[in-house]
Amino acid sequence: MSNQNPPPQGNPYANPQADAPQGHPQAAPQANPQAGLPSYGGPAQDPTHVYGYGYGYGRMVPTTMPGVVRATQIILWVLGGLVLIGVIGIAATGDPVTAGAATGVNVFLLVACGFSFAFKTAGNGVRVTCIVLMSVQIAFGLGGLASGNPGGILGLAGSVSTVILLSQGAAGAWFKRPRTLN
Repeated sequence: MSNQNPPPQGNPYANPQADAPQGHPQAAPQANPQAGLPSYGGPAQDPTHVYGYGYGYGRMVPTTMPGVVRATQIILWVLGGLVLIGVIGIAATGDPVTAGAATGVNVFLLVACGFSFAFKTAGNGVRVTCIVLMSVQIAFGLGGLASGNPGGILGLAGSVSTVILLSQGAAGAWFKRPRTLN
């Protein structure tokens, strides 16, 4: 039977010198291939390996908010402020129906503006939520332009730029970064 003979221990084809990691204390010292030059026992570093694919390097984590995220934050704050000023101005003229319509059309923009205050600490869910809200706001802006409302172009341009900026890789890396528990 084949069960009566135990299998051989270890790999007879393995080279213990080649399998030992370089620089390991139990690894045999390697001879310097060129006399007179210093030897280096570590692995060669490839500078093209970044973001966690190189030897001994961890994932590069952004420590400051990228410019695309900051630009999105500023765009949302400016648009939210303009909407509030416009709604208050319309309501002050005595036309509450139009003021309510302006608020209703821009409610997704105002919600995204509120979320933008949390961009410094928020996770990827806030980024995705803002992209979805601004995508709906793009539809509202196109509807406003189709009905002849020239005020919709500013909200449309801001919404498109917000979706573009939040869809970039730097924004994704910022919102997906690991956070420490305080």
